[in-house]
Amino acid sequence: MDERKFTFFGTNLEKIPCFKKTFTVSIYSGLAAGLGCFIVTSRIKRSADVAVFSFAGVTLAYWIYCRYNWSKEYQQAQKMNLALHSVMLNEGVKKTNDV
Repeated sequence: MDERKFTFFGTNLEKIPCFKKTFTVSIYSGLAAGLGCFIVTSRIKRSADVAVFSFAGVTLAYWIYCRYNWSKEYQQAQKMNLALHSVMLNEGVKKTNDV
């Protein structure tokens, strides 16, 4: 079966960490903010502006938050991988105190 990939300028966007979660959260928050503003004010243009600006703001804020957490987890995983690798290299080796 031929799978279609979501690409933008040759980059597969599904492979970017935090992409799907960020845009899902920001689309729903923009929709909720615009709908909430319309229910309160009944002004279409202002509601659309609120929806677009809240989408943009939430996208930027959540992207920064998600990438920061992803970077921290990635660094911790790299440290753990290095520690496990050094344990595997030293397993079975006798330590000598030849000082």
